[in-house]
Amino acid sequence: MRTEEARENLSDIAVAMDRSLRVFADFVKPILRRHKATDLSFGNLMFLISVGEGDARVKDLVQKGRHVGSNASYALKALEKGGYIKRWMDESDRRNALVSWTPKAIDVVTDIKTAASPARPSGLDLRKAFAAFESHCARVPE
Repeated sequence: MRTEEARENLSDIAVAMDRSLRVFADFVKPILRRHKATDLSFGNLMFLISVGEGDARVKDLVQKGRHVGSNASYALKALEKGGYIKRWMDESDRRNALVSWTPKAIDVVTDIKTAASPARPSGLDLRKAFAAFESHCARVPE
């Protein structure tokens, strides 16, 4: 007899990931309230976290995150208006912009990452699992 685990496929994993993101959205709400960052939508928060520490090229964020350019533009405008990022022209490629976190963003993201860090790391390497999932699903089925 097959176990429940053996019958799962990538669509089951996608449903679990979607549910996990909704749980994570609830998880970060009190942190956002504590930082008076309730103006930050969950989608914009995820975009902000994806910027990472240091300077990031907008073009790379859009490609890596598989964002539609106009959606990324709206997110960046909202993040800049909220004081979470600073944005400036890339001097080496004037067609592109660079962004980085402000101290406000660093505080919010650091608290979220601290709260989201498990006390004990699991044996599962979720980044590798999600990368494999993304790689598999990025192929367009025939």
